[in-house]
Amino acid sequence: MALPQRIAAIPGFIPKDLKDAAPGHRFQLYLEHWQGANGNAFEPYKKSRPQGKDERAVFDRECAGVLRDLCALPPSSLNVLKGIRSRQQALSAHHGANAFRISTTSTAPFATGLGNEHPIENGFAFLTPYGLPYLAGSGVKGILRRAMQELRDDGVDAFTSEAINALFGPEIINQPQDAQRGALDFWDVFPNPAGGRLVVEIMTPHHGGYYQKDETPHDSGAPVPVSFLAVPAKSQFDFHVVCQPKRLPASLQNQWRALLDRAFQHAFEWVGFGAKTSVGYGAMAAIATQAPTRPPSDGTSNAQTASGTSPAAQVWPTAKLTLNPSTGEIKASFDGKTTAGLKGPDADRLRTELGEERANKLKKNKELKGISVAIEQQGNNVVLKGLMAS
Repeated sequence: MALPQRIAAIPGFIPKDLKDAAPGHRFQLYLEHWQGANGNAFEPYKKSRPQGKDERAVFDRECAGVLRDLCALPPSSLNVLKGIRSRQQALSAHHGANAFRISTTSTAPFATGLGNEHPIENGFAFLTPYGLPYLAGSGVKGILRRAMQELRDDGVDAFTSEAINALFGPEIINQPQDAQRGALDFWDVFPNPAGGRLVVEIMTPHHGGYYQKDETPHDSGAPVPVSFLAVPAKSQFDFHVVCQPKRLPASLQNQWRALLDRAFQHAFEWVGFGAKTSVGYGAMAAIATQAPTRPPSDGTSNAQTASGTSPAAQVWPTAKLTLNPSTGEIKASFDGKTTAGLKGPDADRLRTELGEERANKLKKNKELKGISVAIEQQGNNVVLKGLMAS
């Protein structure tokens, strides 16, 4: 059986050299697919898959090649991506203290939009008109709500149904008057792929006859490799959220940032973003939250954290402060770790950051829970640097 030819189903007046086209445009509009035996019709590749072992291996390699050819982001797309990410940082800075940004690096490939209709039967989410991969803000919102619900179910303080509904809006609406929007706005995420290119991943579903033809499952069936696109591991992701604190009750107006940070940490480690998260895709490595600072004119990012600490600082979103009344020493503890104590002027500075009400509560109860703090690892010591900005 002769292998079918790969051609793009595009009008003759469109140039055939599409190397400078964005990956999304080539994937959605100019994909090189299989030409049918009659030279005109296109046939789904699974129907024309040859049976000979050697021919089948070549055919499967060519199937993946359809996607591999469009993985690289051309210079024009890289420039557009840089511009979009820089504009998001500038817009975030415009919102000042109401903006929240957290940056992370993926620890596994990221896939999204696999259920979209496509000739190869596995789609991918590209944003029109840029043709760049993206994660919709609505998807981020859904993952963060789920993360907060899991923290609530685990009994973590401050994560209540009332707080979640205030931040995201009610999930169940029984009466029209109960409908209201949440205080948080989630922006689309534009990943910066490692190496400036996407990757082709392979899944090999077994027992196709059992799932599709009601046959009895057995171990002698040959799995059919299925290729799909993904953003590679070690890619950069910036998540932007804007809060409208007037929509929040007074008890949450100074706590929403800490709750959001903890939810992101949980989502990065346990939930994942995009598709196929149950098998490890979409996992992220969290780093410190970042203040909405306007990027420099050269387009490079400013990595200063919310409290003005260095990029090496970390965030404990819901730490507990403890006071030693005999020495005046203040420590912070979180997730089984405790900082070195602050004394003298350093402890006085922290009390000033807390404000009179919280400082008096710490003095009276000898502890204060749910405080977002910045810490830094210095050798074997964990140093309390100060409070994170609310």
